[in-house]
Amino acid sequence: MLKDLRRIANNQQHYSTVHMKMSNPKQLQLFLMPTPGAKPEFLATIEGTSKTPLDSSLPDKIVLENYTRDPWAWKPNPSVWQSFQVTSVDGRNKLPGFLKYLKDRQKSAYGRFADKEAMWVISYIQKGVPGAAEGQTMMECRMSWDLSTIPGCPMKPPAPPPQAQPKQPPAQPVVKPANKPPIRKGGFGLLGKFVSSQQRTNAHISVATSKGKPEASGAAGGGADSGGGADNGASGGTKTAQQVMAEFRTSMEQKMLDFDLAPETILKVNVSVAELQKDLATLEDKAKITMEILKYIVYEQAEEVNEEWIAHKEPSEFMDEVTIAVYKEGYAPPDVLEDMNKGELPDEVRGQQKAMEIERQRQAEIKAKIREKELTRKALAERAEDDDDEGGGASALNQKKRDRRTIEEVQREREMEAKRMRS
Repeated sequence: MLKDLRRIANNQQHYSTVHMKMSNPKQLQLFLMPTPGAKPEFLATIEGTSKTPLDSSLPDKIVLENYTRDPWAWKPNPSVWQSFQVTSVDGRNKLPGFLKYLKDRQKSAYGRFADKEAMWVISYIQKGVPGAAEGQTMMECRMSWDLSTIPGCPMKPPAPPPQAQPKQPPAQPVVKPANKPPIRKGGFGLLGKFVSSQQRTNAHISVATSKGKPEASGAAGGGADSGGGADNGASGGTKTAQQVMAEFRTSMEQKMLDFDLAPETILKVNVSVAELQKDLATLEDKAKITMEILKYIVYEQAEEVNEEWIAHKEPSEFMDEVTIAVYKEGYAPPDVLEDMNKGELPDEVRGQQKAMEIERQRQAEIKAKIREKELTRKALAERAEDDDDEGGGASALNQKKRDRRTIEEVQREREMEAKRMRS
């Protein structure tokens, strides 16, 4: 009777344990590292299906550290890989955009865990899973506990670190005490005692100084080490230009991915050079962060997510702060499209246009001078005809003479002649 009661109790405990495992399946958080060395960003919280639940021995967090197109990541191999059908349970719905990114570029994302001895892979080749709930996206993941068994995988498990041998303390140099001068007692009076005391004091100071030299050097070395550590900490607190540009590229990529999934048709991106330069320590790093580089990163990330988008810089009164508008396909205004079609002319073309403009001005000035000379010639010819009509044959004697009057004199005489004729 007692044995039956124990058996029933054990069965009930087993059933309760199984029920708890089924009611609380294993969940796993996936993080994505946009660029090598960048800060991982949250991607999704996944959970296995009833047919392929996640292994309870998996960690709670896995970071997808990079992408690859090598066959070892996308080729199926049941003898090496363990497959899971998972779905996102965090409600952010980032998996469709992530899977589309992998499929468009034919890349597979992978990440190592368990001290970089195991491998987690999400292939760009995804099989449709029937029975998925409405609003959920099913995704196939692969896992291998030993990445050394994956054929063609160039990564190997890290070698165990060599055992550090215990450091022996450095041998302290033996400092011989300075020879003490002989102290003669008696017969010297007060002056002799004072001189003897001074000699003993000097001897003790000499010994203390010689003993303190290694310790002082050690203290100085420790101070240098601590100072170096402080400097390293200070330099670790600041950022380099490469780190700032990597973080800016990561943030722009995340904004573009969120914009791709959002219903909005326009995205305004504010770019401030001073805001990004405030964490830089040296002037050399600040000189590397320029507006042209930041604009190129925004345009590049917009084109990476969707090549049909149009990124346009809005007019700004400031040189170190601009706003870039990103339009989805078909939503760009006509004036933006016209500016995009014009494009920015290179310096060589601008120089050619400027030279052509100068040449046109020079030709216009030459034409104006020629026209002025022609008018002067006509005025002189008319003046000569008037003189012929008035003077008869006498004026014919001066036809071959050179007229040395200026244009002003000729015009003045013509005006006076006109007044005389009217009077």
